[in-house]
Amino acid sequence: MKRKPKVLAVCTMGLNRSKYLASYLRNKGYRTKYGGIGDGKIPKLILRNPFNQEDVDWADVIIVVRKKHKPLLKEHYNIKGKKIIVFDVTGSLGVLIKKFPEIINKNPSLKKMDRVEFNKKWTYPQLRKAIKPYLPLK
Repeated sequence: MKRKPKVLAVCTMGLNRSKYLASYLRNKGYRTKYGGIGDGKIPKLILRNPFNQEDVDWADVIIVVRKKHKPLLKEHYNIKGKKIIVFDVTGSLGVLIKKFPEIINKNPSLKKMDRVEFNKKWTYPQLRKAIKPYLPLK
């Protein structure tokens, strides 16, 4: 039986979306790690859960949860030969309101949610939806 690939999940801070995605995939039998890459504005020194080149080297597949993370990944790490999967899932209500107003117009109740509820009802389902077409990972 072929072993499932090792997956590195990447988000901005490495605390929410990448952690959730890594846990979700771990429950499906994948070996996972997760971490933050920043967003070009947040200095890497203040990331609470950064990853490093060793983590990149370890991974067979790297999943970045926002399009903006891929150029940062390419700029700061050697990702040659790695399979990269790119989502565009925000974990911020403010970003959703500003950049995706059509989603808020369809789901006005999102505006009234606190961070925990927003993640449960929006962010995590969006991550599961985004990964679904790629499963099983190869």
